[in-house]
Amino acid sequence: MGFDPQKCEFVHAMQVFSSIGQSTLECKLDVLRRWGWSVEDIRLAFRKCPIYMSASKTKLVSVFNFLVNKMGWQPSAIAHVPSAFMYSLERRIIPRCSVIRVLLSKGLIDEENKICLSSLVINSNKRFLDTFVTKYQDHVPQLLNIFHGKITIGELGLEFEPPSVMKNCSA
Repeated sequence: MGFDPQKCEFVHAMQVFSSIGQSTLECKLDVLRRWGWSVEDIRLAFRKCPIYMSASKTKLVSVFNFLVNKMGWQPSAIAHVPSAFMYSLERRIIPRCSVIRVLLSKGLIDEENKICLSSLVINSNKRFLDTFVTKYQDHVPQLLNIFHGKITIGELGLEFEPPSVMKNCSA
């Protein structure tokens, strides 16, 4: 797979291969292929973050379902940010996507301000809050409550539906 044996990713790859049985691996690869990942997408994701293959089949499907069907990212874009499978959908991904959905609906993020999956998922809470919550708090006072799950976007009359401004960029 092209790993440098002196890098952490090599150790993570070995841990994954030693802890996952062949049938489990095939099952996970089948999930990835059903979501449209090519062999190259699978290799790219594995080279970037081998431990994503430790995620359960259910977790893989849940993250794909939300990011593709609710947020509008292309499945191949997720291959560039496989660490998305390692974060909690309920505690990290959905709250952050909720904030983004509100900002999009209010026109505060538009075609010129596209959102990369990597900036949404990987950034620390502080950086995410500074970039997407604090910056727009005057325009949308409920953003911090949305981020913390105290109110839902449904309470603002919004839903998750694929927007046209999600940028399928690599990380």
